[in-house]
Amino acid sequence: MKLIRAARVAGVSALTAGLYSFFILRSFYFQFAVSPDPQPLAEESLWQWGMGGWLWLLAIFSWMVFLVVLKHRYSPVHRISTTIQSGLIGIAATLLIVGVLIGMNRFRMPEVMNGDPQIESLYFAAMLVEQLSLAALAAGLLMGGGVTTWICIDLVLMEKLPTSWMVPGAVAGLLSILTPLLTPELRHLLIALLAYCVWCLVLGLRGSVPEAYPELK
Repeated sequence: MKLIRAARVAGVSALTAGLYSFFILRSFYFQFAVSPDPQPLAEESLWQWGMGGWLWLLAIFSWMVFLVVLKHRYSPVHRISTTIQSGLIGIAATLLIVGVLIGMNRFRMPEVMNGDPQIESLYFAAMLVEQLSLAALAAGLLMGGGVTTWICIDLVLMEKLPTSWMVPGAVAGLLSILTPLLTPELRHLLIALLAYCVWCLVLGLRGSVPEAYPELK
């Protein structure tokens, strides 16, 4: 896949998932939290929650493809840094995917009803599932943000791409790194998502990108 096309797909998928989460999933989650009888609401809206999860899985896959295409176009394969970056991308993507998959099943767990000990144990299991999902997502964002920032800085230091093109990606990565420290407060991720979409826009709307090795022409 070409870099420009990969940037477009990554930007569109991330923006779609972000807008869907902000306008649909956020209101659903708040309604669920304050509802006196949340189980019927959860059962009626499972498809909406699941759709959000699949959109984020597409965004994660597109991010991974985008970074791989960017890295292998401009970063020599024989470098140790390139190998480490490839491994970090795979680990970060795996953690993010696991976090999303666990979170997709959060509202399939029954809630506390009538003080039944068995139901109460399932409730605590649901809370554990939610915490595991947040932990996996935080770890994935930490590693994903780190490798994204590293790649952006690396390409600037190698003078492969202009600094102004890489700044939005580095900003998105740096903000993502803060997630384990700020969870469950996630407002910084809105700024990170915006910066990431701007980065994809900067690369995706260009007619061409610089050659990796212009001196060989």
